[in-house]
Amino acid sequence: MDVVRRGYELYAAGDVEGVARLFSEEAEMPDAGGLGLADTAVGSVYGPAGFLQANDEALEAFEDYRVEAERFIDAGPAVVVPVRISGRGRASGARLEMGLAHAWLLRHGKVIRGEVHRTTQEALESVGCSE
Repeated sequence: MDVVRRGYELYAAGDVEGVARLFSEEAEMPDAGGLGLADTAVGSVYGPAGFLQANDEALEAFEDYRVEAERFIDAGPAVVVPVRISGRGRASGARLEMGLAHAWLLRHGKVIRGEVHRTTQEALESVGCSE
């Protein structure tokens, strides 16, 4: 839980390199571009470089892009984090404000899988838990 909480603190402070260091080289994240919803993935990105790539894509698509953790749920070997995502589309100027849920699986203090889900319940079910 502390590793995931630290990741959100680093991200809020603008230290994306610090966040990337929390990922295992083998970490896998579904990659669907934009918000990266797990069930729309067309492939995966891997490791710290994959996290940085996904973050760069979000920053290219949105101005004033923010990810704010609402709470941290201990889900056994995983941590589920309901989040508020906000920003403004660079091309459209449209305001984005939505709730999603991140599911983080960890091993030996490093993220080995990260997923984005539409709801907290979906994120919990993806790691074998329910609220």
